[in-house]
Amino acid sequence: MTFRPFMSRLINGLMPFVIFFYRLQFSAIRLYRIYKTTKMKQFITIILLGFLPFMSVAQKQTQQDLINILEQETPIALAANKVPGIAVAIIENGSVVIKKGFGFADVANQKEVSTMSGFNIGSISKMFTAWGIMKLVKDQKVKLDDPVSIYLKRWKLPESTFDANKITIRSLLSHTAGLNVHGYDGYESKTELPTLIQCLSGITNPDEKVELVRAPESKWDYSGGGYTILQLLIEEVSGNTFADYMDANIFKPLKMKNTSFNISKRILKNSAKAYDENAKEIPLRQFTAKAAAGLHTTLEDMIVFAMASFSDNQVLSQTGIDQLISPTDLSKGDYGMGYMVMNRFGDFTLTGHGGSNEGWHSGFMLDFASKSGIIILTNGDAGRNVLFGSLKTWASWRAKK
Repeated sequence: MTFRPFMSRLINGLMPFVIFFYRLQFSAIRLYRIYKTTKMKQFITIILLGFLPFMSVAQKQTQQDLINILEQETPIALAANKVPGIAVAIIENGSVVIKKGFGFADVANQKEVSTMSGFNIGSISKMFTAWGIMKLVKDQKVKLDDPVSIYLKRWKLPESTFDANKITIRSLLSHTAGLNVHGYDGYESKTELPTLIQCLSGITNPDEKVELVRAPESKWDYSGGGYTILQLLIEEVSGNTFADYMDANIFKPLKMKNTSFNISKRILKNSAKAYDENAKEIPLRQFTAKAAAGLHTTLEDMIVFAMASFSDNQVLSQTGIDQLISPTDLSKGDYGMGYMVMNRFGDFTLTGHGGSNEGWHSGFMLDFASKSGIIILTNGDAGRNVLFGSLKTWASWRAKK
């Protein structure tokens, strides 16, 4: 991709940027495709450079200017894209600039989105799974460079021409283990859910069968299946279900009171509803592969998590967090362990993850250097478009402030 044709397309609607953030792990399969066709770091840099014409001529803006713009533009974007609701938080230099819901969490009952509304956050779940693993490392119950096979008793990878004993915990976290299964579609009801072992084995859905398809540590290749193995690892080592372990060891210490992989009545009490591209309500999809895609949370809790991420906290030290966010060589600097390095523009770097399931689109992106970031949660299939607008507004404001 050359710069000049790209700039032309960018100016005509900024659609490449929309497509980028949509593909940037708002779908695991789409992320794989975009990664296959372009060098992600270069693509991100070009996109951000493309924002310069929109950023450079305006005078400095205050935090109140940002709030005013969001309050003006967001309702319009929701209506135009048939997305019922969105929750947005912006953090700047360690302080929350704005946290607000727009639109409806439940259209039929005219219940508005609040900072306490629940959202499924798709593959952002992987960040939290990575924290769960690092907690086991901190507690000296596992080692990152151990073969994962030494911890697994209930399930083993199928026979392969490649050596499964070379798959380490680190390689699973960093998507370099050589595994398949990019993402999961989920199920419409809990009664349909396979067990974790059935899921890994592909017994009820062959597309979910996790297999070793290339030599470990030979290539970066996104694998939700690898995180399902990590889910099993946490259960094997802790002796608890994955969801219960995460509740007790991650969410409770961080005081994330309305976040869980257990999709219980308590969690669903204040949850938003999910909607398709025509704003028609659809069922909340359920996941056996919780570690890859099944977390439910609120904007308030995600703010708590963001703030905890900037320093030592009740779960991990700053050293442990730094290990997670440090990009690997095999990913060409674009992925660490559960975190993507999503933007690079001078000293402006975003590290985090995106998430997408049917009826939900979310983004969590932090600039660790300045203790700043943006969190966006939506409950519509076209939420990526509204999310893009909020990202554009925030990026523009940061350049002008």
